[in-house]
Amino acid sequence: MICFKVKRSSEGKIVGLEVKGHAGYAENGYDIVCAAVSTACTMAINGIEALELADITYKQDDGFLACEIPETRKDGADVLLDSLMITIREIAKQYKQYLLIVEV
Repeated sequence: MICFKVKRSSEGKIVGLEVKGHAGYAENGYDIVCAAVSTACTMAINGIEALELADITYKQDDGFLACEIPETRKDGADVLLDSLMITIREIAKQYKQYLLIVEV
């Protein structure tokens, strides 16, 4: 199961993400749940970096992603992060036994 942890500031802004594990929906290379979550996260991080919306830091490895997003950032970063959460919630609705969302 993938655990998708979201850390929010007191104002409700996303300031951190931690994604751990493998979905186990299918074997490596054929797991559409892992692929969907990975693609959504990559899109958000790459978009924030390419558009220079925030100075984010992240670590990535097989089955792991940790990302910190400063509260001081341009508004477009929040649009991408909110879109990421919409996407992750939709994936979790369809594949709830493979993806757990935790918000702190």
